[in-house]
Amino acid sequence: MRNLVLGLVACLMSFSGNTQVKKPDTIAVGIFDRMSDVIGELSSISFTLKVRNDEVDQDLGLVTKFSESKVNFNGPSQMQIHSYGDKGHRGFWFNGESLVYYSFEENNYAIIDSPSNTLDMINEVNDKYGIDFPAADFFSPTFTDDVLTNFDDLKYVGKRVLEGKECFYIIAKRADMIVQIWIANDALNLPVKMLIMEVDGKDSKQYEATFSNWDINPFLPDAMFSFQTPPKAKKISILPRK
Repeated sequence: MRNLVLGLVACLMSFSGNTQVKKPDTIAVGIFDRMSDVIGELSSISFTLKVRNDEVDQDLGLVTKFSESKVNFNGPSQMQIHSYGDKGHRGFWFNGESLVYYSFEENNYAIIDSPSNTLDMINEVNDKYGIDFPAADFFSPTFTDDVLTNFDDLKYVGKRVLEGKECFYIIAKRADMIVQIWIANDALNLPVKMLIMEVDGKDSKQYEATFSNWDINPFLPDAMFSFQTPPKAKKISILPRK
């Protein structure tokens, strides 16, 4: 699963910058590397992700939106997500050949041709169609390098108890952003929470992702990742963004 990015909302690395950590905290780097090493050895994984995301509404100004997703990944080329929130109940199925999006409320679906690798699919679909998925580059095998490239300060602050777990607490900073990350202090060192805070502009926004219900190397049958068209569902097209 080294080539599998678990997560799909362009969050941390979508805020790329031109900075670089000059003197990285070796403890923080070691914790990130340990997390990536553990994830890289997995063959499948399931988890729940709760997201709180600030967005600017044309009429209401800054508003906070919420969602909860059940995420399943199997190997390098299978993904299934059920997401509930302000955008309704949505589903995503990826079987290594195409990505299917389905709206349960509207009973319509779209099929998007994509690369056979989940990581490549996520990047291409996000770039081409602007489709975001819950929890993005957090689990990329290059996560540590990406943080060191895009921030100018990285610091291990200490241990904190969060969501009933003792966690390693790490902060990454640059001029326009502060990212706080909590990683479980246990045998697996999986992420517990991430909070991104924009610190410039009049509409300072936050993005918060909370992970729970980890299931390590579960058996996930191939049928989970194949979309079955519901009765009377309408096929639609998603146009590439300009």
